[in-house]
Amino acid sequence: MKKLLPLIACLVLGACSGIPLASVPRILALKADLLEANPAEIMLAIQVDERIAPARGDVPVLHIDIRPREVGAFAPWEGKMPMRLSAGAAPKGLQPAARGRHWLVYSLGPESQAELLRTRARFQQLQAERRGKSGGSVSVGIAQEGVAAASPHVAGSVWESWLQTSAQAGFFKLWSGTLDDLRAQARAGSP
Repeated sequence: MKKLLPLIACLVLGACSGIPLASVPRILALKADLLEANPAEIMLAIQVDERIAPARGDVPVLHIDIRPREVGAFAPWEGKMPMRLSAGAAPKGLQPAARGRHWLVYSLGPESQAELLRTRARFQQLQAERRGKSGGSVSVGIAQEGVAAASPHVAGSVWESWLQTSAQAGFFKLWSGTLDDLRAQARAGSP
C-alpha cells in the first residue's frame, strides 16, 4: 500500500498539471536517469508557436538539488546547468513541427556537462558516506519560463516539452499545456 500511494499521487498530479500519464513511468525514473546519463545525450525539445523566439541567453536550466533529511547531516548541493540552443530541425525521434509551429532544441554545453558530472560525483560520494545513516532527497527540475516570450499574441498557444536522457531511450513528452499554464506553474514554483 505504501508503494502504491506515491504512484497514485503521481498519476493524479500528472493528470492535473500537463504531464501526460504515459510519461509518468519515465518521470519516476528521471532522477536516476539524469544521474547516470551521458551528459552529451541529454536534450530538451520544445515545440512552440513559430512566433516564439527566445531572447539571447534565455535558456532552460536543469536543476538537481541534493538535500539532507536531517539539517546539518551534510552540506546541501545545488547543481544548476544552463542548456544551450542547438540549431536544426526536429531531432531524431520527434515528428516535424506542425504548420505554424517550430522546435527549440536544447542540450548541455561543455560547462553544464561538467557540472552534471560534478553533481553525479557528489551524489555518489554522499551515498557512500551516508550508507547506514540518515539519507536525504534529490530533486530534479527544468526551469523553462525564461524561454517563454512575454508577447500577449502567443499567451494561449500550446507548449510541448520533450526530454531525452539517452539517445537509445529517445524522447518522451515531459509536459504539455499553454504558455499561460507554464508561466502560472513557474510563479507557483512547480516543475
